[in-house]
Amino acid sequence: MEARAAARPLQVAAIGCCAETGFWDALRRLKLDVLGTDDSPIPITGYYTPRQYEKIASLFRICPKSILPPSANANSFGDRNNCPVPGTLVNTNNMRGFQNLDRALLLKAEAKKILHDIISGKVEEDPALLLRFLVISFADLKNWKVYYNVAFPSLTFDSKITLLSLKVASEVLSQDEAASLSKAFTEWRKSSETTVVPFFLVNIPPDSSATIRQLKDWKTCQGNGQKLLFGFYDHGNRGFPGWALRNYIAFVSLRWKIEKVQFFCYREKRGRPDVQQSLIGEASFPTPHGWDDPDYVPEAIGWEGETAGKESKEKKPKEIDLSSINPASQDEEKQLMHLKLMGWRHFPVNLDKLSHARCLLLGAGTLGCEVARLLMTWGIRKLTVVDDGCVSMSDLVKQSLYTDKDCGVPRVTAIIPHLKERCSAVEVEAIQMEIPKLGHYISASKIASVLDDCKRLQTLVDSNDVVFLLNDTWESMWLPTVLCADKNKIVITTLLGSDSYLVMRHGAGPGTKSGGMVDVIAQIGNLSTEDALGRQRLGCCFCSDTASLINLDRNETLNQHSTVTLPGLTSVASGIAVELFARMLHHPDEIHAPGDISGMDTEHQLGILPHQMQGSLSKCVLSTVLCNSSSNCIACSNVVLSEYRRRGFDFVMQAINDSTHLKDLTGISDLKKTSACSNISTTIPVHLEKLSSARCLLLGAGTLGCDVARILMDCGVRKLTVVDSGRVVVSNLARQSLYTSDDRDTPKASAILGHLKERCPSVDAKGVKMEIPMPGHPVSPNEAASMLEDCKRLQELVASHDAVFLLTDTRESRWLPTLLCTNENKIAITAALGYDSYLVMRHGAGPGTTCGGPGVVAATDKLSVEDVLGRQRLGCYFCNDVVAPVDVMLPKLWKLYSYYILQPLYHFLDHLLMQSVSNRTLDQQCTVTRPGLASIASGRAADLFTRLLHHPDG
Repeated sequence: MEARAAARPLQVAAIGCCAETGFWDALRRLKLDVLGTDDSPIPITGYYTPRQYEKIASLFRICPKSILPPSANANSFGDRNNCPVPGTLVNTNNMRGFQNLDRALLLKAEAKKILHDIISGKVEEDPALLLRFLVISFADLKNWKVYYNVAFPSLTFDSKITLLSLKVASEVLSQDEAASLSKAFTEWRKSSETTVVPFFLVNIPPDSSATIRQLKDWKTCQGNGQKLLFGFYDHGNRGFPGWALRNYIAFVSLRWKIEKVQFFCYREKRGRPDVQQSLIGEASFPTPHGWDDPDYVPEAIGWEGETAGKESKEKKPKEIDLSSINPASQDEEKQLMHLKLMGWRHFPVNLDKLSHARCLLLGAGTLGCEVARLLMTWGIRKLTVVDDGCVSMSDLVKQSLYTDKDCGVPRVTAIIPHLKERCSAVEVEAIQMEIPKLGHYISASKIASVLDDCKRLQTLVDSNDVVFLLNDTWESMWLPTVLCADKNKIVITTLLGSDSYLVMRHGAGPGTKSGGMVDVIAQIGNLSTEDALGRQRLGCCFCSDTASLINLDRNETLNQHSTVTLPGLTSVASGIAVELFARMLHHPDEIHAPGDISGMDTEHQLGILPHQMQGSLSKCVLSTVLCNSSSNCIACSNVVLSEYRRRGFDFVMQAINDSTHLKDLTGISDLKKTSACSNISTTIPVHLEKLSSARCLLLGAGTLGCDVARILMDCGVRKLTVVDSGRVVVSNLARQSLYTSDDRDTPKASAILGHLKERCPSVDAKGVKMEIPMPGHPVSPNEAASMLEDCKRLQELVASHDAVFLLTDTRESRWLPTLLCTNENKIAITAALGYDSYLVMRHGAGPGTTCGGPGVVAATDKLSVEDVLGRQRLGCYFCNDVVAPVDVMLPKLWKLYSYYILQPLYHFLDHLLMQSVSNRTLDQQCTVTRPGLASIASGRAADLFTRLLHHPDG
């Protein structure tokens, strides 16, 4: 390279950053598992190296170990090709936050750190501080993408730095000097202490014996006719210096008050000093004034891809897709993500404990299907299902997992692939077996078979941690209750009445410690009414119904005791049962936890832990009940357990066949039966024709949409239209009850139709892929026409249906449908989920219209707060929503309504949607909800609709 003698402004080569995929994956895990919503800056480490190959510039590297703290990073001291450099990572919680970052301010803050390190002298001890870097990012956890920008802050002088000369080193140095310098660099690079130092001094005395010195040796390098070069590792391969020179010059000027330097751009070729390509140059620069002021904030440049003087205000982020990382385990990570997100604002879910918990489900029918699916959403991966029935056509709309292809197939055979389709990591053992029933006489020819079933059930109880009693009858719950009380197992019982339910946990067994610990009661005859912690034992499902099975006629059949339940009741009870289980498993006392009741204060992060929860759909009530173990209980009392431990299955067989044995043993002959679930008449009048002809529009085909659609079909609804703009992803499979792995990447509006048909061939279902326009989400002029078409289409859909279900994720997306339903006087049901709470409501009638009939609006400026029946109108979803998405919605509701009546739809919406009235984004509004909550809300929403449809006033 020829000498460049003409003085000119200094031009440097920008640093390129190689941000490895592993780094972003490490950030994703850190965000998910540790940081949560904390978006504070994070110290990270980058790795810098001189150029290694003649035609290839070296890249600044950020790798997985970059995000580890030095104490946990064995390689934090670096090596010859990895000089550690401190940096700062700012990772935002959402895309809007990333876009709103003040990049100029952040860059100045980092430049201020560099200036402080220069003034304080820290750079002399740790020269890598001159290479500080900054990373800003948004980790989109749901979609496994990261958006980011990288900056290498460089202090900007008031006037330009002048390059006086620039030559290759071999043209400046003598042959002896070059040879000596190559030897010195070889030794410098071999030492683990110096090889990671990117800035240094090159001292060449008159005898050409070059030495490399650290910056802190500056004073010893002065005088005696020595040639002094300010050296640094140069990453570039072009004919001008690298980016690192800018801050190096700032350091020399500010710290040592020098105004002209000779610099050395050190480069290598395959690990050896390359004197032929290294550069030596000279630069001059004025001493900056006022920079030593502690409050001074220097100007800075340095965003990757930008050049000095051409800084862009809007920097397009880089994007990296992490979906190809560990594809084998990625599906499971996506399925568990919502559990990890729960810990961000509330409490950390013990995923390890959940994944290792072995759950036994007795029953694979309506309750069994729903509980099994919801357990998977809680992270349960070991399930054993016991059932003796086969799938029938009438099961399809009631039992959420089965399809028409399963008719005639044993439930335990059919359930396995449906669970695997939703969660491939789940381990399912299915056993077809009839559970021996109390009061069902066993003939001599069947005694051996029944004994085998008893022993098999005993083995299953022994080998599982939790047992769910989801049987259809009380009789079939007796033996499992005895076995669980004997082995001190966690038991969750769910019972359904016609429109009421009971969900409860059984108390600990007498005189034992949880987890198979040694008995603290030595003799069978001395069993205590207290548990191992000295607390009064909580009762089992028979403690408050001690006479329920004693007076059974042994000729009565299963069907005579089964109860016809309201559609939706199963979803509500299942959601509560799984929630109760999760709370119990996370409680420090587990099975020994005392029973809480409503209104009690609790320090437990999941909330109170009741003993029993009794609810009624018809009365819209949920009460908590506390019931201690009964001394007369036919299943868990000390006398029954003592007899079982003494005689084993001989006692069981006698209790089943002899209707007086338990009476005599427990002394309950004179007790009256009490019912845990209110025995309301099952002859609830249903207007099937009205239901089958009702046209229902479901806005949202996610967790709520799937459950509501299925329950509506169970109610008798046969005309459904589902609107959704999303696609099925892996994380949906366990939480959204209808989808399977075959639906991945399929639009939800299309995928849901086939699954509805599989369960009810007569349903007339339509899917519409469409995004609902949202206030606060402004659209570009190019998108305006498409958005207005969506508005018109939604208007037509609302007008052509009888009822609208608002099941979308955000408040904003519910606003336009609410307005349209009010205008058209349509039935509107909203179901909205919080983290651990839900809202289900019906909207009131529109003003001045006759429900279901022609409008009687006299004039839009005389709209009344009363409906046509003269009653005060009930509110809509936004009437009590203090954070409604449009700040003018509540105080100016009537004005907006009148404005809409008087103007064409597209004029009104064009005015509203083009304004950004809120900074809240979809990411900020989506709430992580507890598994099972959607089932509860969906069941109540569908039930509310049927009640409204059957009410004489509509």
